[in-house]
Amino acid sequence: MPDSLSSGSHAKQTRASVLVVDPSPLSLIALAGVLDSQGYGCICARTLDGAISAMSLGQIDLVVCDVANDAAAALEMLLALRSRDDQANLPAILIADSRWAGLEKKTESLSAVTRCLFKPIDPGSLIAVAEQLLVMPALTASHRRRGTRPGRPGWVSL
Repeated sequence: MPDSLSSGSHAKQTRASVLVVDPSPLSLIALAGVLDSQGYGCICARTLDGAISAMSLGQIDLVVCDVANDAAAALEMLLALRSRDDQANLPAILIADSRWAGLEKKTESLSAVTRCLFKPIDPGSLIAVAEQLLVMPALTASHRRRGTRPGRPGWVSL
């Protein structure tokens, strides 16, 4: 029997630290719950001030933010979070209603990789995008700087 089971310790190993920002308490809990169930450590905030305070709690690897009713405020929040030198390349996922179609084009001008998912969201899609941003951030950023995208899904030309 492994030591962790015999000692009664069932500590979950954290894969990465994710800052989840959503003004709606129910959506915040749902987003954090999906990420937590996959082993991500979540820090939650409902406002820009809360998100900035959360950045001082330790290393943040990814931001997941619900755009809610103000896409411009969400983009400004990302700029504020990325303003620190050590967080300039912080990847982010924006969650938006379909009325914000075209938001993904506005994120192309941001300094770091930002993906948009539109509601309703499949939890598997959220996890897949999060894993892509966390596993290969340097490669994704390199393609972004060159203005190229992989020619075929799953293939990357180096």
